Amino acid sequence: MGYATFRRAVKEQKNPFYKLLYKIAVRVRRISVPVIKPFHNFLYHEWLFRRGLWHNFWRVVYYEPMFKSQCVEVGPGFRMEYAGNGSTTVGGQVDIYFGKNIRMFDNTWIQGVPIGGRSVLKVGDDTYLSPMTRIIVAERVEIGCRCLVAAKFIADNSGHPISNVMGRMVPGGGLPSPGSIKPVKIGDFCLLGTQSIIYPGTVIGDGVVAQIGTHLKGNIPPFTLVGGNPMRILGKLPIPEEISEIVGEERYQGYLKAHEDLEV
Repeated sequence: MGYATFRRAVKEQKNPFYKLLYKIAVRVRRISVPVIKPFHNFLYHEWLFRRGLWHNFWRVVYYEPMFKSQCVEVGPGFRMEYAGNGSTTVGGQVDIYFGKNIRMFDNTWIQGVPIGGRSVLKVGDDTYLSPMTRIIVAERVEIGCRCLVAAKFIADNSGHPISNVMGRMVPGGGLPSPGSIKPVKIGDFCLLGTQSIIYPGTVIGDGVVAQIGTHLKGNIPPFTLVGGNPMRILGKLPIPEEISEIVGEERYQGYLKAHEDLEV
């Protein structure tokens, strides 16, 4: 009798012998060790420490240097957080410029789709890219400073030809048409919620907050709350006076003027 046949016989409890084996198996699977809280609490924190030590060793000596080798420039303080992938995947030809103190996860995915030149991705200082962020660049995608980006997808192109059905029949689905390529710019201090999507040609002002799942398109005024698909401006966000010390008086007055001209 093969293993598969034996296992099926036990599962179906075909006779008293197999029924006994089935009961024993169920009891074995339900065995539970009593929790000794101080002891198991120590084991838990020991495991966290050992796991962190192991991951950080490989991050420092292996995964981060590999990613940096694919970039034009990476500022000091860069950190690649562990999410199970090892290192960020970079595909195609893309010039990556990262500022200082950027945090991102190893399951971030960056793809260059150059048409007639190299693609450019720029990320500003102190920005955080959350797990599973996907960025596809044909010409230019720029993300500002001090942003929290949890976007599911950021693209400055259609990914594949839209109007050319024959072009989509080639292996890989073909390259995006030049007319679909429109640079994306995300301002400073933005919070782009989980599963948000940024479409080609989108310009996001400073301080914009996008709710979970928002599809962002067009020009979005600074310090606004947006949400939905299609996207709507849901309200104006406070503009702290002290932010003028960071951005300068001219930009600060620009924020105030944009709010004056905006009807929600």
